[in-house]
Amino acid sequence: MPEHHHSTPGTVWARVEDGFHVGSRDGNFLGYIERRGDSRYVAFDMRSTAVGTFADLVSAMRTLSAETVAGTAGILTIRENR
Repeated sequence: MPEHHHSTPGTVWARVEDGFHVGSRDGNFLGYIERRGDSRYVAFDMRSTAVGTFADLVSAMRTLSAETVAGTAGILTIRENR
């Protein structure tokens, strides 16, 4: 079962695999975080643009969970069409 972290209301973080976390808020994709070989965490926004490197996972989650991350205007919603 994936590990979940809640940073701000409506925000859910899921550990997809060891060292890889994906975030969403109210069903909208926020971005993802990868742990690198040097044990630092790189946060990527909803457009896969790196927004920072962090010493710990919580700091990376807080940055992506912030209401506004520079350069990420708008929300991407992923839906399945059948």
